[in-house]
Amino acid sequence: MSAYLQCSHCEGDVTPDSDFCPHCGIMFECAGEVACDNHPDRKSAGVCIICHALLCTECAVVVEQRVFCHDHQGVPVQQDWAVIFSSTEVEESELRRAVLEAGGYKVQVQNFQSVGYAWGGGGDSPISRSNLGRPALVLVPIPEFLEAVRTLEAWESEEPTANSSMPEGVGDEDP
Repeated sequence: MSAYLQCSHCEGDVTPDSDFCPHCGIMFECAGEVACDNHPDRKSAGVCIICHALLCTECAVVVEQRVFCHDHQGVPVQQDWAVIFSSTEVEESELRRAVLEAGGYKVQVQNFQSVGYAWGGGGDSPISRSNLGRPALVLVPIPEFLEAVRTLEAWESEEPTANSSMPEGVGDEDP
């Protein structure tokens, strides 16, 4: 017997005691009458998959069959991962990946491969041309997103001193 049930909306695995689907944010009937966080006189229809705010149909923003609040509707999500940082500068993305991993977060990256260099027609290839300008993405599991954002904000707000912008062990070079 499986310890999980399948969400009727997104077919994601959920525990039998879940009131909502953590993958899509839809409220289950077993949750009963739960009030919207913004409108206590209205029944919530879903839960923001990022912050877990209870949302009525007026407050919920559905993006690609997932429920978000207005504050988090722009967070790009891929499966159960949220994009926390994106840049065409791989070094910027790599640094944030290192900060998050040093903080104990699970991290997934995309588009970190080298695209090579093109000069005077030499060293150019269809693969490198297709990757030019594609942002390097840093993703964290959706449940870790808000805390990971706070971690990056704290790191970015630190006063710059010699090597303070690097997490411990990042950028250290052996002599």
